Amino acid sequence: MNKKYFFRSLLFFFVFDILIQFPIFSQTEADSKLPLKEVWGYVMIGEEKSFSNDYPVTDIGYFVSAINNYSDFPEVPNRYEKFPDYKGRVHLVSSVDSTAQTHLLLDPKLPLRNKIIKQLVAQAKDYDGVQIDWELVLKNDDENFWNFLKQLKKKLKGKMLTVAIPARLKTLEKDAYDYFTLSKIVDKIIVMAYDEHWSTSAPGPIASVAWCKRIADYAKTVIPEEKLVMGCHFYARAWNNEDVGRKAYRMYKIDGLIKDNKVSIFNKSADGDLSFYFEKKTRVTVFYDTIDSAIARCKMYADSGIERLSFWRIGQEIPEFWDKIEIAD
Repeated sequence: MNKKYFFRSLLFFFVFDILIQFPIFSQTEADSKLPLKEVWGYVMIGEEKSFSNDYPVTDIGYFVSAINNYSDFPEVPNRYEKFPDYKGRVHLVSSVDSTAQTHLLLDPKLPLRNKIIKQLVAQAKDYDGVQIDWELVLKNDDENFWNFLKQLKKKLKGKMLTVAIPARLKTLEKDAYDYFTLSKIVDKIIVMAYDEHWSTSAPGPIASVAWCKRIADYAKTVIPEEKLVMGCHFYARAWNNEDVGRKAYRMYKIDGLIKDNKVSIFNKSADGDLSFYFEKKTRVTVFYDTIDSAIARCKMYADSGIERLSFWRIGQEIPEFWDKIEIAD
């Protein structure tokens, strides 16, 4: 045998023998799963089939219809019909779409607050708890909001009361979503750590890991570990660099619009209605996540000592994401 090949073979078997005795990795990162104590997954009403009992989810946040224009909480489906074989907890999620309506619902001088509490309690009879996801509470309604939660907690008689609240980087001087105050009232706080950049902001990450880390570091100082749930997202955002959407123009600006866009074709209907069209080139910027980047964010939370996460929302994710996490014993 050629001496060169003999020594190459000898070196190969020597290295291979060392790797067997002292493996660098006991398990590849691709095969490992991130253990979490609690996993909350939101399910929209009408999209129940997006959920699978095989997902490692301990809690479902069932996002039903918002409080309507008559300040009533609409009838909700039977929990056991929609999630018949699910063994975890299912929470009824309440939302309000108007700042003014939220203000009126919280006013103790009006009958709406007691009415909505009564309806929430009645509708939650088959559920494990209620989650208040009221995202339009005015800062001056802070005391009214906290008293509303206290009254609801009392009426739920042992069922879980949770809140979903905006991300904060510090304690504000006046804030209805004050983390410390809420942590003394409710059982769990879901911090919605997404929308670092939003539809009307400049393009940017929905939830950069560095930004999420700052939120988590602050939240840990004011919310007990067993009550803190960090929210994660399952969506991307796109931004257009040109304002070419539907909009209204002042009458005197039309001539400038025609000149700037070199319009040469004009239309006139039989009734005398005038119109024209033009085309514009635009650039669309999209910020998104892959399974790997989503797991990296989850791992950052776990490494920070936060092992309770929620995900908005089931049906938007890449299904293989669920293969990457598990419920810790």
